[in-house]
Amino acid sequence: MHLWLLFLLLLAPWLYAKPLVVGGTLEAPLKYLDEEGRPAGLEIDILTAIFGAMKQPFRVELTDSGARLTRNAESGVYDMVFTHSYKPERERYLIYPQQSHLRHSWHFFVRKEDLGRIRFDRLSDLKPWRIGLTKDFAYTPEINAIEGDPAWRVQMVTMNDLQLRKLVMKRIDVVPMPLVTAFAQIQAEGMEGKVDYLPHPFKSSPYFNVWCKARADDQTPALMQAYDAELLRMKRDGRLRALYEKYGIPYVEP
Repeated sequence: MHLWLLFLLLLAPWLYAKPLVVGGTLEAPLKYLDEEGRPAGLEIDILTAIFGAMKQPFRVELTDSGARLTRNAESGVYDMVFTHSYKPERERYLIYPQQSHLRHSWHFFVRKEDLGRIRFDRLSDLKPWRIGLTKDFAYTPEINAIEGDPAWRVQMVTMNDLQLRKLVMKRIDVVPMPLVTAFAQIQAEGMEGKVDYLPHPFKSSPYFNVWCKARADDQTPALMQAYDAELLRMKRDGRLRALYEKYGIPYVEP
């Protein structure tokens, strides 16, 4: 595990404000380390824009362990953690804002040349095609159920980054992936113009930057209210969309 710190102390009249500690896991292009070892990515930029407008200093700690992230959130190491979907059981130790900044939208990816031939409205539409699935991935109950069904042409792999490569090499015809993950690999491996996705998502969930109950204090409600207001302004004036475009990530309204 590598723990990296980035102090983003914003020059402002509010210099006495307590810097917030924000924890997250490494997940390019959302949160990663640049060539100089500093946290970077779409979510870093979003939070920098929001807290910059609020004149609120913060620092980021990134870890490669999801379990460690959760322990630190529960024990009060962090004031906030990046990018969690809503689950009722998480309200035991997290406080959710009103505004989400990201929507993880899962789509079926195909070769560009097959966009007109392969359609998806219901899963049965894909039965004639070779489908790539990754072992132990939680897609949807319906998709996971076809893994061992001989009526379907399913190919299983253990590493998800193999899927788009197999698609380009015509070893499979369809693969389900989240847009953010897929487009990060498409750009990194020069697959632009070779693959695309079917428009109808099979799964879509909003994700939130959340506050940790163990570190919350009497200033937290006001901070959360200001955070929500600024994020909503970014959605309405196009700044949030522009940050997505900076990273080549399709913008889905959170």
